[in-house]
Amino acid sequence: MKKSEKERFGQPADRAELDARSAGYQALADFERWAALGAGAPDFEDRLAAAGAAAAAHRRLAEGPAPLGPDERLDAAEQRVRPSDWWEALAKAYHWQLLSAQAYGVEIDPEPQRWAAEKLAAASADRRIADRLALVERRLAGEALVLRHSLGAL
Repeated sequence: MKKSEKERFGQPADRAELDARSAGYQALADFERWAALGAGAPDFEDRLAAAGAAAAAHRRLAEGPAPLGPDERLDAAEQRVRPSDWWEALAKAYHWQLLSAQAYGVEIDPEPQRWAAEKLAAASADRRIADRLALVERRLAGEALVLRHSLGAL
């Protein structure tokens, strides 16, 4: 008699549960991304807002299914877009959370998104920053398409 996948690997065989646990890893990645913003924040208010965004992602992580381990698809996509400064890191945290949440089919707290959108809109008044952020956004959109395809969400 063949053992089930769950018995052999100690992992759930149910595809929906596997997907939920991958979404748990997405919450962990969101938490790490938002938390990393705090250290380089230009002022105390931004540092505090980044901490709030990290806390929101942590709540989602704590309340959902625990990730089984790293999701190489998400990690690979993350590695291909490396921000060079705080503004690019903020754009990545903002856009990547939205795009990856759509790919994994999860709900996110809208408050961190509001804060980040306001900061990015204000920063876009500087044409040099706006142009750099537009490039980051395009790269993230491309990575999100690759991720959605690899997840079978396209």
